[in-house]
Amino acid sequence: MMVINLPKRQIFGLSWAVAMGMGILAGTAGTAQQTAQVVLKSEDGAVSVSGNLLNYDGEFYLLDNKELGTLRIQANAVVCTGLVCPVNNNTGPEFGIYGSRTVGTTLIPNLLRGYAKSVDATFEMTPTEDPAERIVRLTNSDGSLRAEIDLQTRGSGSAFPALADGVAAIGVADRRMKDSDVEKIAPAGIPDLRDTANETVLGVDGIVMITHPDNPVRNLSALDVARIWSGEVTNWLEFGGGDYPITVNSFSESSGDRAVMMDALVRPNGRDETARVTRWSAYQDMVDAVIADRGGIGFVGRWLARTNDVNLLDIREECGLLSPPTDFRMKIEGYALSRRLYAYTTPGRVHPEAQAFLDWTLTKEAQQYIKESNFIDRELERMRLEDMGMMLVHTAAVEPDFDGQQYSDMMQQLRGADRLSVSFRFNTGSSILDVESVRNIEELAERMEAGEFDGLEVLLVGFADSIGDRTRNTALAQARADAVREILARSLNPDTRRRLGLLPLSYGELLPLSCNDGDVGRARNRRVEVWLRLPNSRSNLR
Repeated sequence: MMVINLPKRQIFGLSWAVAMGMGILAGTAGTAQQTAQVVLKSEDGAVSVSGNLLNYDGEFYLLDNKELGTLRIQANAVVCTGLVCPVNNNTGPEFGIYGSRTVGTTLIPNLLRGYAKSVDATFEMTPTEDPAERIVRLTNSDGSLRAEIDLQTRGSGSAFPALADGVAAIGVADRRMKDSDVEKIAPAGIPDLRDTANETVLGVDGIVMITHPDNPVRNLSALDVARIWSGEVTNWLEFGGGDYPITVNSFSESSGDRAVMMDALVRPNGRDETARVTRWSAYQDMVDAVIADRGGIGFVGRWLARTNDVNLLDIREECGLLSPPTDFRMKIEGYALSRRLYAYTTPGRVHPEAQAFLDWTLTKEAQQYIKESNFIDRELERMRLEDMGMMLVHTAAVEPDFDGQQYSDMMQQLRGADRLSVSFRFNTGSSILDVESVRNIEELAERMEAGEFDGLEVLLVGFADSIGDRTRNTALAQARADAVREILARSLNPDTRRRLGLLPLSYGELLPLSCNDGDVGRARNRRVEVWLRLPNSRSNLR
């Protein structure tokens, strides 16, 4: 038999190494016992090959790969992930999921319930004496135990030591991995997991400022919140909310939700939490306290706020733009306090069932369970240009380098088009898409191949921040729109490319999502959007 080496190649900016010494052999197909898509990875995670699993005899996988044909691969050299992967004799059904309370309280259990249904297994969750610990069991239809999961929710910071100690196969966090987390896992030989295949975005959520339902105040600026939290403002009269003392509700200093809110709104304004506050350890207790107090203010995840009778505040940015906590705004990560919900795994040591579960969370089938948990799913929404009123007014009235001709061209190209709730962003200072954008490309390509956008023209529209020369920024946005088109085109067959057009455009500094006076706002404004319109439907403004 002939040894086949996989070529080194770049896939959406992710480096794939040459498959040397893995025992990947060409063979002939035997009788197929099962046929389904799986991924086989080397134990260090550097090499991966996918295809239909034809057979597994305990020693070798027989895989049908679209490019390389039939491959016979030594089982002890790779880790199999996919719904029909055989149970590894060296791996028991037990694994752990540790980390965020936000992610682990309802989202992970609901996703596990959906995953169990997808593999024809039953789901059972058992509480323990410790409210932060639960046991989840997935049982196959034949009565055998498929998985026993130790689910512990002690905060995002607990995810990374658990990965390092080997007690967690999956670490979940309601924030991205930080440098301090990298330091915690380094002694275990685990590298930085950011922008790698071991970083998965489960969904999107956001922290929302909440007040009593009878409070007429509908938005606050970051400075307003900072002045409340520092104790400078103590009565709602200051904001037109009536003569009521302000009661500040917060969480402990170790809370991830508190860190997100303080770092985004309070500390950038040179303040800290120096007001007299009531601290809560449970999310619902915070919500109940605000509902019971006409002068109350607090903050919780939107997943919880939207199920309670509270007033959700927009964030008013310094330049006048409003940042509302809507589904669409959070899906495009344009809300001031939006955040991704992450799952992390250890390279080369992922429990097969844990990986199969994570792979399933990215499927269309999983989205209903994310939505049922009141988080933001990956399903696409649409918005018209005319629905972006404040952004359009701001562009024309406030931006210093406003170009009337460019604005007119944008209105002609996009009026009558629909914007999709997906954006593409690049790693800082590079032309490589970030990991979530890579997955967005893959999902968009699948939808295109399935005919979801047939009869429409696809526009890839680049935008930039307003720092520097306007002409240069327009060119930069065009280059990134061109890059997205090239990557997307490589994922499509020629007929689909011709059918949809894939027209790259750039409108530079127009339509800012956020103010350009800070790093976070500028990063939000540097993006490539996807718009759909009927072919040849460019408007002529009169």
